[in-house]
Amino acid sequence: MRRPMRIATLLLRIPGNWIGNISQSCQMSIRVMKCVPTEDNGGKSLLRIDTDIDLANNRVEEMIRSIEPLCTVQLPKAGPRRLLGTIELEACRACAVVSETGCILDSARSRIDGRIQWNVIAPDSAKLSLLVERLKDMGATVVLEKVSILRTAKELTREQERVLEMAYELGYFDIPKKIKLEELARRLDVSKATLDVMLRRAQRKVLASHLGQP
Repeated sequence: MRRPMRIATLLLRIPGNWIGNISQSCQMSIRVMKCVPTEDNGGKSLLRIDTDIDLANNRVEEMIRSIEPLCTVQLPKAGPRRLLGTIELEACRACAVVSETGCILDSARSRIDGRIQWNVIAPDSAKLSLLVERLKDMGATVVLEKVSILRTAKELTREQERVLEMAYELGYFDIPKKIKLEELARRLDVSKATLDVMLRRAQRKVLASHLGQP
């Protein structure tokens, strides 16, 4: 019998993490909207940063590089007191832990107290517990704020569940990915563009259910 998937909210303090350090010291709201794995446990993320004061984008980039000197960051302005851009890290231990435990980091954002909120999808309760343990082993403080069972019969269509399950089993959500979107689309006999939309809609349903959003 298949064990039900879990969706959880974790609150973390990760030693040396630039998001927690900068968001608290400079009163910024930082949201990781999308993360694409790169080689050697690195990652490239799409970020949105909102500030209380109108900081120059190069100033924010300098603050990030002071903590992550080997990163590549570009944060052009997207409006008053808002920056929208990317950051690429050569290595991210926290991301590696998520992948190693078989979980999926759906999104992340800063909290006003300096902690980072992770929205995580886990294959089962055992994998979620392992993720928490591994994060603590690397020196993070972790609070499991919310966890619930993913009721796929209600949340996802049969096709969405099939696609999401195959993507997970073949390593599409691993860091780094074990299968690319093109190959996954070929196996499912759909176009790359169609599969991308299907995956995003399925993930949105999972996250909306977890957050109690329509």
